[in-house]
Amino acid sequence: MCFGVKSLAQNTARVIRVKDGDTYVLQTENRQITVRLNKIDAPELKQNGGVSAAKFVSSLILGKNIVYDSTGKDKYGRVLANATINGLRLDSIIIRNGWAWHYVNYDKETMLDNAMQEAITEHLGIWKCGKLKVCPAWLWRSYNDKNKEKYCKGCKTIS
Repeated sequence: MCFGVKSLAQNTARVIRVKDGDTYVLQTENRQITVRLNKIDAPELKQNGGVSAAKFVSSLILGKNIVYDSTGKDKYGRVLANATINGLRLDSIIIRNGWAWHYVNYDKETMLDNAMQEAITEHLGIWKCGKLKVCPAWLWRSYNDKNKEKYCKGCKTIS
């Protein structure tokens, strides 16, 4: 299931690289920009599910045009954006297929919460082994190696 919503986005660009499940390099008419999707947090590449999340997103958007709006920049200089592909919200597609968390620290949108709950219930993506096997990316990034090993073992059947 995907959610179609009228987009506020005003820019179109081609995706030339997927860095991970929530960060992409876009080619505009005259430059390349790195975009970080708002409202979601995908697993890091070195985290369980990170490679699979990036592969899922790559199959969905790599080489294709997306429509996006910029909402500012993050502390790493990436453009924060909302994006659509074929009129569908990219954040909801990724969450609903189980490849990202709804980033509730920065967003309170009920539709994305519901999409994540559906993915959890259906054991999709990072939720394949159940909710207790998942370590949110924001925690994984904050842990040292010892705590990653202790608290973020994850589902061994996904990479």
